Formats: sequence, C-alpha cells, structure tokens
Amino acid sequence: MESSCSATSPQLFTSQCQATADATSDAAELALREIGGRTGFATLDASARKIQAAVRTYESLGCATGPTAADVRRECLDPAAVIAQGFSDLRDGANLGLAGK
Repeated sequence: MESSCSATSPQLFTSQCQATADATSDAAELALREIGGRTGFATLDASARKIQAAVRTYESLGCATGPTAADVRRECLDPAAVIAQGFSDLRDGANLGLAGK
C-alpha cells in the first residue's frame, strides 16, 4: 500500500499525509525512548532522528495545507519522502539492532 506522503500520492499536501507524519513521528519517538542511547542501535537512532527532522520540516513548510507556490511544493517532497519511508526504515533499524548489526 502506498503511503499518503509518497510523491505520487494525491494526499501528499493534505491532512492525510499530516496524520501519517504524526503517526510516524510518534513511532520514531517511541523507538528513541526504547533504545535510550543503548549501543547497537545506531541505524534505528539515525532513522528516528531523520524522521523527526522531516516531520518538523513538513510542518514548518505548511505542506499539509495544500501550498500553491511551486517552490514550497517542491521543498515538501524531500521530507514527505522520508515520512513515507519512515515505518520501513524504523523496522529495518530495529531488525539490524536486534541482529547485532
């Protein structure tokens, strides 16, 4: 299933992507709390922090409010892509950490 924040999604500039961003940010925050600086989870830590930064950027640009300026819409694409990939990246980071890699 395609994320509401993927570049090809018609929901990219709507509250649906914002809801995905919120859920992904919550999952990233939970991951960071759970690993609490433990060694062996560098990928998960990096992924969670990257997601949180992307969500902040998505929100600060007002991407979910249907911006009409082409430059703003273009700037929304990178953070939205991180958000769209966020759950997969968190899963992969957790799996790598648990596998000791």
